[in-house]
Amino acid sequence: MYRRKVAVLVVLAVLMMLAAAAPAVAAPEQGDIVHIVRRGENLTMIARRYGVNMWAIARANGITNPNRIYVGQRLVIPSGTPAGRVHVVRAGETLIGIGWHYGIDPWAIARANGITNLNRIYVGQRLVIPGSPPPGRPPAGPKRPPPSPPDPESWLGSWSAEYFDNRALMAPARFTRTDQKISFDWGYGAPADGMPKDNFSVRWTGTFKFEEGAYRFFARLDDGVRVYIDDVPVIDGWKHGSLRTYSTLQNLTAGDHVIKVEYYEYIQLAATYFWAKKVSGPSPEATPGPPTEGWNAAFFNNKTLGGDPVHTRVDPWIGFEWGTDGPAPGVWADNFSARWTTRMPLKKDHYRFCAMSDDGVRIWVHDQLVVDHWHANNGTAYCGAFYSEGGTYDVKVEYYEDGGDALIYVWWEPH
Repeated sequence: MYRRKVAVLVVLAVLMMLAAAAPAVAAPEQGDIVHIVRRGENLTMIARRYGVNMWAIARANGITNPNRIYVGQRLVIPSGTPAGRVHVVRAGETLIGIGWHYGIDPWAIARANGITNLNRIYVGQRLVIPGSPPPGRPPAGPKRPPPSPPDPESWLGSWSAEYFDNRALMAPARFTRTDQKISFDWGYGAPADGMPKDNFSVRWTGTFKFEEGAYRFFARLDDGVRVYIDDVPVIDGWKHGSLRTYSTLQNLTAGDHVIKVEYYEYIQLAATYFWAKKVSGPSPEATPGPPTEGWNAAFFNNKTLGGDPVHTRVDPWIGFEWGTDGPAPGVWADNFSARWTTRMPLKKDHYRFCAMSDDGVRIWVHDQLVVDHWHANNGTAYCGAFYSEGGTYDVKVEYYEDGGDALIYVWWEPH
C-alpha cells in the first residue's frame, strides 16, 4: 500500500511539473476562430488558409517551435486583421481581378493581407477586403462601374428569360420575363424580388436574323455559362469562377438562328453579359483564330516533353486542376508534361502573359520566352512582358508535373 501511494504521488508531481512548464495558450477572444489540426497539416498551411501570419498563430497559442503541432490540437486563429469582407480565392482568380470586383486598388488588398507580390495568391486563400462590409451584409451599392464589353457592336435583341431559384435550371422557373439584352451586374444582390442572392440560374432564348458571315460571340460572367446556336453547344464554361470572358468564332448562313444562353450563379458576386460582333463577310477563312478557338495540346509520359505524345486533343483554354489524377486517359498522374500551341491575334500594345502552375511552366510568344519557371512549385503565379506590334502571333505553353497535385492556368492582358 505504501509503495502504491508513493507511485501515485510521483505521477501527480510529474503531471504538475509538466503543467507548470506548458506554455500558456490564449483563450479565444470574440471573433477568433478555433482550428482543429488535421492529419497532414502544418502551421504554414493553416496560416495560409486563414490569411494570417504563421507566427501570429504561434504566439496566440504559446507555440515556440512551429514544427511542433499535432493532430487534434485546437489552435486559436487570431482575428487581428482589418475589418472587412473576407474573400476566398477561387481557381483562376488574380489579385487585380479581385480588386476590380470590389472596386478597390489591388495594392490596398495586398497591404491589408501582408502581400508584397500581386501574383502570389493561391486557391483557398482568405483575403480581407479593406473598407467593405463584413460577410453576410451586402454592400449598399456596387462600388465599381459596370464593365463595358469591348466593341459592343451588336446587342442581338430581346430575349425570352426564365429565372430559376436553383443552380441546375430545374423547372419550374420562379418567373419568366423579356430581357432586352443580357447585360447584368447584380453584385451581391438578387436578380429580382423573390429570387435568392446566390445559387440561382437563368436561361435566355432568342431567334435573331443574321447576314451571312463570321461572327464572334462573347460571354462575360461570374460564375458558369453555356451557349448554344441552333442547339449546337459553342461555349462551355459551366463551372465556378470569377469574372472572365469566353468567346467563339462561328460562321453563320443568312437567315434566322436560335441562340440559347444558360447561366448560373454560385456565391458572392453575380454578373453576366452576352454580345456578338460580325468580324467578316462570306469568306471568313482569312480571319485569324484566337486562342479561344483552341489550343493544340500534346501530353507526354515524362517530364521533358520527350518522344511521341501519348495523348493529343484541342483545349478551348488552359485552365485545369487535375489534383492527383492524370489529365487524360493513358497519361500518368505524376511525372508527365504537356505542350499547348495556338495562334493569337494581338493589338499593338504591351501585354502581360501569366501562368499559375504546379509544377513547372514556360511560355513563348513569337519565339520570345516570356515566362520561364521550369521548376517545382506549389501553384505560384508568374508573369512576363511582351510588346506586340499588332498581328497574329504563335504562342506556346509548356508544363510539367512532378508529384502531388497538378494544376495550370494561363491568362494574358494588356498593361
